[in-house]
Amino acid sequence: MKLFLTTMVLAAGMIASAANAAGPCGADTLVAMRTSVLTATGTPAGFLDAVKDHKAWYASHGFKNDSFVTSPAIVGIRGAMQPSSRKYVTFHVYGGQQDPKHDAAWDAYVTKYKANATIDSEERFCLPKGASIVAK
Repeated sequence: MKLFLTTMVLAAGMIASAANAAGPCGADTLVAMRTSVLTATGTPAGFLDAVKDHKAWYASHGFKNDSFVTSPAIVGIRGAMQPSSRKYVTFHVYGGQQDPKHDAAWDAYVTKYKANATIDSEERFCLPKGASIVAK
C-alpha cells in the first residue's frame, strides 16, 4: 500500500510538472491584453514606436510565432463612438509559453513605453485552440 501511495504521489507530481511546462494554457494560446493611456508628454508616435521595438525584440530573440495587434481604443465623445487619441489596446498573442530573459534591448523598449504611456489595465487569458484575434 505504501508503494502504491508513493507511486500515486510521484505520478501526480509529474502530471503537475508537465502541465506547468506547457504553460497556463496547455494546448491553448496565452494572450496578454493591455490598455495603455498616453502620459501628458507621451505621443501616439512614441507609443507606437515602443510597440514596434517590442515586436522586434521578440522576433530577434527567437519568438517568431508571437503576434501583436495595437489599435486606438474606441471611446464615446459627445455621444459618438470614436477612436481615442490617448488610449490604446494591445494584444500580445504568444507563440510559445517560455518566459524570456530580459536584456538591455528589453529595458530600452520598456523605457520607451514608460516615457509615452502608462498601463491602465492588463489581462491575460487563454485563447481556445484554433481561435484567432490576429488577421492572417
